Amino acid sequence: MAVTFSHLVEADFPVFALGSPTAEAARRLAGAGCVCAPVLDGERYLGMLFLSALLGGRKGWPTAREKLGAEQLEAVRAYRPDEQLFDNLISVASAKCGVVPLADVEGRYAGVVSSKRILGFLAERIHSGEGGSTLEIEVPPTGAKLSEIIETIEKNDASILSFTSWPTGAAGGGSIIFFRVATHDFFRLVRNIENYGYIIRYHSIFPDAGYDELREKALEFIHYMDM
Repeated sequence: MAVTFSHLVEADFPVFALGSPTAEAARRLAGAGCVCAPVLDGERYLGMLFLSALLGGRKGWPTAREKLGAEQLEAVRAYRPDEQLFDNLISVASAKCGVVPLADVEGRYAGVVSSKRILGFLAERIHSGEGGSTLEIEVPPTGAKLSEIIETIEKNDASILSFTSWPTGAAGGGSIIFFRVATHDFFRLVRNIENYGYIIRYHSIFPDAGYDELREKALEFIHYMDM
């Protein structure tokens, strides 16, 4: 099932109507700690109102007589609720505000999605936090295949929770492969991956980090006994 913006919509975010008091909008934005908020004409999304635009060049709050006008708004793209989230991450990340507005094909406002909500969602998808460890392996242009690395990790009694990759090197010929893994012995996994000849660019801190040397010697002894 596609992950669309509708999965993360926040319908209770501050929103203002065109022609409403400017002072009220400024105080509400400041009180909520919001940089900006959508402005509507009826149900139709018009643009984003930035607090900096309301307070810029002033020594105090706007007067009670001032009203929100279209000239105070910035044209910020609205995404359709049914648009795919992952296909739009780069453009969302470049947005000036901490939220992006949503509107249907007829321009009717449908809420916002915040960068904070998206980041939390992505963290859940890659299993960040408790219950997993991070392993980044550098693969040169002539290096091993992804399938071989996955097989090696799984041979060491580890489960891959998620993974991705990105290019590296001067010409981008190599790659960094990012894994989130679950294993009962992360120390053993890392050491064995290194023994297989893979270049580990980063790994999470070992639990019981102070005992790494002792654990390594114990593993060497066990290996010797097995021989």
